[in-house]
Amino acid sequence: MTITTSEVRRAASELAKMRGSLAAWLKFRTLNDRVLAGTTAVAKPLPYAQNVIASARGLSVEQDLATKLHALLEVVMKGQPLPNADLRSNSQAAVQLAQLALMGGQSVSSPQATGSLAGMPWLWPVLIVGGVLLTVLTAIKSSADVAKDQEEKACIMAGACTDYGFWLKAGGLCALAWFAWEKLGVRQFVAKKGRS
Repeated sequence: MTITTSEVRRAASELAKMRGSLAAWLKFRTLNDRVLAGTTAVAKPLPYAQNVIASARGLSVEQDLATKLHALLEVVMKGQPLPNADLRSNSQAAVQLAQLALMGGQSVSSPQATGSLAGMPWLWPVLIVGGVLLTVLTAIKSSADVAKDQEEKACIMAGACTDYGFWLKAGGLCALAWFAWEKLGVRQFVAKKGRS
């Protein structure tokens, strides 16, 4: 199978998108874990916040993510010891596999890791194209986005996060209204209509 430069570039781009989604999910997952452990301040009562996060955590979504990550890492980190992908025996499987995918296998410190492809994450796009795993990258990105949305909503409901999206939209609307009022002549139009 011949691997072209454009295929490798596309794989690198998809890999970067997937890693971005995983990093966003891990950010909220880690914050919610701290709320569950009671080690971070929340705006709402702690028992309520812990209950919201525990009930909102999507174990089926995390299991799906762990399974897909395990399939990808088995190819790009061939021969490396990977965490078990089954959440029933390892509740942190998705988190551990996501961290491995983000670090490019650099956290593996076993003697087997020496000289393997795991220490060379810059080769991953070639391995991904060679293994025709582009659809797996897209599936992982989608699963990570779904998991991130669940964790983010739980974080906001628990009072551990702020919904910055709302405030950014509100600020954008205010800026747009000001621009229309001042620069597009809406103020003059309203004043003219008010006089007549």
